[in-house]
Amino acid sequence: MTSFIPYLERLKRDQWGILDVLIANSSPIDLTRLAVADAQDAHEFILNYGYDLNHPDDAEDLAKIKAEALDFIQTYFLDGLGNEAYAPLQIPDAIRKSGVANLLILASKHPRSLLQRWACATLRVMHTLSHIVNDLSANFFTAIQEQILTPYYQQLQIVGDQIILGKASDFHIPLVDFQVKAGKDRDSALLKLLHKRENVAADLFDRMGVRFVTRDRLDALLVLKFLREKHLVTFPNVKPSRSVNTLINLEKFKQSFKQIFKRYEEGKMSLEELEQSLRDDAQNRDTLTSRQIHHLFNRNPHTSKQYRSIQFTVRHLVRVASPLAPFMEYVQEDALPNRRLQREFKTVRPYYRFFFPYEVQIVDAVTHQNNLQGQASHETYKLRQLLTARQRVLGSLLKPLLGKTSVPETVGVGL
Repeated sequence: MTSFIPYLERLKRDQWGILDVLIANSSPIDLTRLAVADAQDAHEFILNYGYDLNHPDDAEDLAKIKAEALDFIQTYFLDGLGNEAYAPLQIPDAIRKSGVANLLILASKHPRSLLQRWACATLRVMHTLSHIVNDLSANFFTAIQEQILTPYYQQLQIVGDQIILGKASDFHIPLVDFQVKAGKDRDSALLKLLHKRENVAADLFDRMGVRFVTRDRLDALLVLKFLREKHLVTFPNVKPSRSVNTLINLEKFKQSFKQIFKRYEEGKMSLEELEQSLRDDAQNRDTLTSRQIHHLFNRNPHTSKQYRSIQFTVRHLVRVASPLAPFMEYVQEDALPNRRLQREFKTVRPYYRFFFPYEVQIVDAVTHQNNLQGQASHETYKLRQLLTARQRVLGSLLKPLLGKTSVPETVGVGL
């Protein structure tokens, strides 16, 4: 029992925050202190995290992650917005010269000091960057991009200066624009993850995406129907919590649709009048419900109330070549040294399959232009995101404001 009291003292002193990360829906990024006792404890922490400091490649990789993390802090949090609103901040030389193990020890010091807070800030960015660097899908991104985007390109054609969705001989929809985001650069991904509670790369759902800009809101609904009918979007693979419709009040439009279509069936309006009535009605169905607003802001607090779109995330099952594939054709089964290896050889497939998420946005032309301006603009959204990430990473290192930075309270979300 002699070790019981010291163990409880350690729990009292420094473990509650870490336990909250394990069981209380807290984020490791928000910890203000670690609990690494000494160099041996630091090495064991790093080893179980996934890096062996005794392995030259691992040590080199960690050193690169640390250097990139410090460059990111300097570029985006110290230089990016300027320091005119804050008392000058500089990364201490001791932090730049410290090894990763020593950073963990510094981040565990009590009471908190300037170096302790800088060590925490550096480790926050390093941890997030590590998840980006070690995201397996990054190694297959070219193949992923091709498999996701090719089916869309096959349904698009250019007629004169008009983009058409669908074949000319079949039902087709004129588009104002078709836009593709094929990848998110590392700094953008890092910035986005630094303000997400679940800050791991697997939770980035918009690294790839497509946006349809239509003539009006009725065409936006027709595009949605087209994507389903042509199986460009496999609806069972849509992630429900990521689906947002702030473009059109669908419930009210469905009621109007039935009434207008009934008048057409009764011969009270022509086909042209039916189309125009539906277009006019859809264009006016833009009222957001309180539930929609709550859902939108719960998903992303930086999103503007002015931003409008239909958007959802779908997971696409991609197939990529196995690294063993080029060698398998040269290996004869009977040349393997024993029957166990021969049996295992038969089960090896020349490819991997996994789900990869991407985002689909549909918006009409007028709304799209509105989204590009004012509080809903992507530039304003990124600025708000940057300020939030900087506050989260640097925390108490940010000294009281000497002036007030003017930033819109709500900003838009873009593809």
